[in-house]
Amino acid sequence: MARVDTLEVVIQELEARRSFVVEAGAGAGKTTTLVKALQFLLGRHRAQLEANGRRIACITYTNVAKREILERISADPLATVGTIHEFLWSIIQPYQRELWQQIVAYNETLKNPEDLSELISPPAVRYSDRGRKLSEGRISHDEVITLSLRLVEAHPKLARIIVSRFPVIFVDEYQDTSPKTLKLLLDHLAGRGREACIVGLFGDSMQKIYPSGVGAVTHAKLKLITKHENHRCSPPVVAVLNKMRPELIQKSVGKQQKGEVHLFLNSGTTAGHQRLEVARTVLLERGWTQENTKYLMLTHRGIAGTLEYANLLEQYRRVSRYGPDDLMARNEPYIQYLTRIETLCAAYQKNNFAEVTSLLGEGRNHITKHSHKRSIRQAIRTLNTVRENGTIGDVLDLMGDDHLLVMPGKLKELERRRNATNLDERGQRRADFSNGLRELPYQEVISVTRFIEEQTPFSTQHGVKGDEFENVVVVIDDRLWNMYSISKMLAGTDSADRSQRSRNLFYVSCSRAQHGLAVVFLDDLPVEAEATARAWFASGVIHP
Repeated sequence: MARVDTLEVVIQELEARRSFVVEAGAGAGKTTTLVKALQFLLGRHRAQLEANGRRIACITYTNVAKREILERISADPLATVGTIHEFLWSIIQPYQRELWQQIVAYNETLKNPEDLSELISPPAVRYSDRGRKLSEGRISHDEVITLSLRLVEAHPKLARIIVSRFPVIFVDEYQDTSPKTLKLLLDHLAGRGREACIVGLFGDSMQKIYPSGVGAVTHAKLKLITKHENHRCSPPVVAVLNKMRPELIQKSVGKQQKGEVHLFLNSGTTAGHQRLEVARTVLLERGWTQENTKYLMLTHRGIAGTLEYANLLEQYRRVSRYGPDDLMARNEPYIQYLTRIETLCAAYQKNNFAEVTSLLGEGRNHITKHSHKRSIRQAIRTLNTVRENGTIGDVLDLMGDDHLLVMPGKLKELERRRNATNLDERGQRRADFSNGLRELPYQEVISVTRFIEEQTPFSTQHGVKGDEFENVVVVIDDRLWNMYSISKMLAGTDSADRSQRSRNLFYVSCSRAQHGLAVVFLDDLPVEAEATARAWFASGVIHP
C-alpha cells in the first residue's frame, strides 16, 4: 500500500479553497490531522485573519473533544472551538426577532404544539439542555439544530454573514453530526462568499454509534481523502479490524507491534456472567490486570447489574427521564449527600485526617480536643458498620442522629415530605422515590461511587468512544438492548439498519485496544454467527 501523506493532501485542498472529507479508521489520527491543519491555517493566514476580523471554526461533538483541541492549539484566539450546539447557538442567538418568527412556524409543525397566542410579547429565546418550553422562549438541543437550518433557509443573507466571519469550518467526528447540520454547512455555506468557504469534515462513518448521526457522507462539494494508518492498535488487533471492515484496510504503524487477540465462545457451558469470570481468570494469568484492562459492556444497565447497583439506577430512572444522568453527575440532593459520606469514609480509611477535618468543618463538628477525635473515630466506625450491612435509610437515620455531616436543607425537605399527604403528582413521585431509595442496600451507593470515580475496569461501549486502553475486553450480551444484536449481525440475519448499528458499535469497541483485545459472548452464538466470529478472530486464540 503506497503511503499518502494525508496532511499534505488536506493542505492542498485548503490552499485551493475546496471542501473535503477525511475518512479514517479507528486509531488513524483523525484529530491529529485536524489539529495540524488548523495550526497550518492559523500560522499561514494569521495576518489576514486578524486584519479582517475572521476566525477558523472547529465544531466538535463532545466537550471532551473540544477541550482536547483547545489544549493542542493553546486556545488560539483566532480559532472558535465549540460543540455543534454551542457553535450553532452562537450564530442564531443575536437574531431574536427572526428566531422567534421561526419558532412560531416550527411550533405549528409539532405533534403537540404549544399555545403561543396568549403571549403579549415574544420572550427572549434561550438555549437549555433540559427540554423545550417555547412559550417561555426555551429551546433544547434539537431545536438549536432545526432552527439554525430554518433561519439560513429563510434568510440567505445570514449564510453570507456566517461565511464572512468563518472562511473555514472544520467538523470533528462528522459521522455523529445531524443531517440537518451538514445540510446547513454543505448546501448553504460551502463554496459561498467572496472567497469560497471551506468545509472540512474529519471522521469515520463506521464509528457512527449515535442514532441521530448522519453516518457516511457523499456530496458533490466534497473531495474524499482516506487515511489507512492505525497508530493505536497492535498488528493482531488491526488484523481483526480489517476482517471486520475489508473496505478500509489499515496498517499498524504505531509503537504497539506486539499484541494478542482472544475470542471466548465457551459453547456448551453455563451462559451468563459465569463465562465472563472464566475469561477474566484466563486473561489474568496472561497479565491482564484490573489496572491495565478495560471491560466494555453494551449498556449501563449491564454494568449496573455486574457492579451491583442496578436497583439504585432503576430508582433514579423512575423519578424522571434525567434521573440516571443526575445520578451519574451527582446533581440530585440524595446522591450529593451520600457522596460526601463516601468521601468522608474514604478519607478516614486513608488516614487523611486533614480532609476529614475539612469535611467535618463544613458542618457543626469542629475538632478542638482529643476527646473530639475519639468521638469522631467511633462515629465513623459505627457509620462503616451500617454502610456495609444496612440500607440507605439506615445510613440517613444514623447521620441524622450523629450529625457527622449536616444534612443540607434541600435533602431535609425531601425527607420531611416523603410521608406527607395530599401531594400533587410530581410531589408524590418524589416521595415514592425517597421512600424507595431508603429501602435499598447501601452497598449499591458504594458500588456506584466506585464506578463514577473510575475505581472499576467496567465502562459502557458508548462511553469510551475516542478513548484507548492497553487491553480491552468486549462483553457481548444481546439480551440487554434491542437496538443492537451482535449475534444477528455476525449471522447476517438482521435488518440492514440494526446490523449496521451493531457492526459500528462492535468496531468502535474492539478498536479501543492498544495491545490486547478479547471478546466474550455471554450466550451461545448461532452456527452462522460463530463461523463469522471465528473467521474474524482466526489470527488470535479462540477459546471454544
